[in-house]
This record gives sequence, structure tokens and C-alpha cells, in this order.
Amino acid sequence: MKLGLKTLLVFLIFLVSSLAIAFYLFGFTDDATCPKCNGTGQVWERRYDFTVDAYVNGYWPCITCGGSGTVYFPSSASYSLGFFSGFVISFLLVFALDYGITTFRLDWNPWVKDVKEMHFWFNPMYFVWLFHTHRKKWAKWTTALSLIAAILIVTTFAMPLIAVSTSAAHQNIFFGWLIGMTLTGPFALTWYLNC
Repeated sequence: MKLGLKTLLVFLIFLVSSLAIAFYLFGFTDDATCPKCNGTGQVWERRYDFTVDAYVNGYWPCITCGGSGTVYFPSSASYSLGFFSGFVISFLLVFALDYGITTFRLDWNPWVKDVKEMHFWFNPMYFVWLFHTHRKKWAKWTTALSLIAAILIVTTFAMPLIAVSTSAAHQNIFFGWLIGMTLTGPFALTWYLNC
């Protein structure tokens, strides 16, 4: 079953519409009480005051929230869009890299074109042979491996994001990662069916 460009466009329009509705319902950012000042906007600290040229103890505007008492962080819809974009870009880059390496190896090993049957286990030229003889089967394997690699790459780069974010944002990051990963599966399937 081969799906055309029309199906890919319908999928992308559905995705953009879903994200627009999510942004409308949830907004781009969420807010929470500042953990440093507990919502007062002021903190008791010792800071250097340049007007008297000395350290002064007293109430100062909170640096974390800018004196507002509220911190803002991206919503789960914003993280979903970011993670989905990262997953798709990583998937396409890994797929394109594999395609380029496979065509390069096929050009440098023309004897592969003459092989009638090749077995998979421990054979470094199997995917090159598969690329030449059974392009659809090669695309299936490459799509699956590229999807796994994209999930691993984006998750690896997202781990430091959790380390530097506030505890209130952890839930949004997790749901954004989960939704982005869930949307990448149908994208990869649509990509495979159009190869």
C-alpha cells in the first residue's frame, strides 16, 4: 500500500491543527509561585550596594522571578512542539545519513550487485545488498532503526534540560517528550509508506 504526498500533507495539516488547539487551550507558558521568594517578590539577602560602596543586608527584589513572585516556564504544548521537531529532524538526519552511507558503500563495492542471496547475521554488507535488491525492505529496516536512534538522540540531549529546570516544569517536560515521541511514530510510518 503506497500512500502519496497527499496523505503526508493531510497528516501535517492535522498535526498543525492539533498543536494550534493545544496552544489555544494550554497556552505557550505556565506559571508557578517563585520557589526562591515564595511569591513575595522580595528576598532577604546580603548584596553589594554600589551607592554606599559596601555590603548591605536587607530585602532585595528576587532575581529568579524579577520581583514579580511568579516564574514562567514553557507549557506541555510548547515542549511537545519542541520535542516533536527534534524527533523529526533527528529521524530525517539519521535516515539521510544512512542513505548516503549505503549508496557510498554500494558505489565502492559493485560486486554486491551480482550477489543473488545474502544472509543477515554478522554480514556488514547485508544492508547495502538489501538497498540494491529490496529497496522497500531496506526502507523498513532503516525507518525503524532511524526512529530508535532519533528517540535516543533527543532523549540524551533532553536530560540536561530536566537538570536545570524547576521542579514545576518537570511534568511539562515529561508530557512534552511523551507527546512528541508519540507523534513521531505516525510520522515515521507515513515516511516509510511513501518511500
